[in-house]
Amino acid sequence: MNSSAIRFTDPQLEERRPVWEALSTMYLDTDVALSRAWRVQVLSASPYSLEEMDAILREEIHPVCFPNLLQPAGEWASFDPAMLEQAIQGRRTRWRYRLLARLSLALPGCFPREEWTVTRREIACRRSQRGASQT
Repeated sequence: MNSSAIRFTDPQLEERRPVWEALSTMYLDTDVALSRAWRVQVLSASPYSLEEMDAILREEIHPVCFPNLLQPAGEWASFDPAMLEQAIQGRRTRWRYRLLARLSLALPGCFPREEWTVTRREIACRRSQRGASQT
């Protein structure tokens, strides 16, 4: 079966890089709540809807970052942005890889479900406050 890589235009990359970096912080081997305020700030300023961010998290970040949650001593400070971008763009779309990423969404501890729920709620709150202050 053929495999391909995800490709983005330069403007898409410029918009996505900070989103990738912010979302990837939920996969660090540390107390991810400590980076929540920064993550919410970055993500609420992005041009993406909450639904689009859900898709970016599940389809782009999760397949690349979830193995860190399975490591006894995974990355705890941050993912290198250039390596993260390269991994996302170079990610092969083989059925085995897609299957493993999809299955890992259901495994305990492989998807930052609780942190994403809180982060998502705070993004929505921040955006609604910003919208109310602009009217």
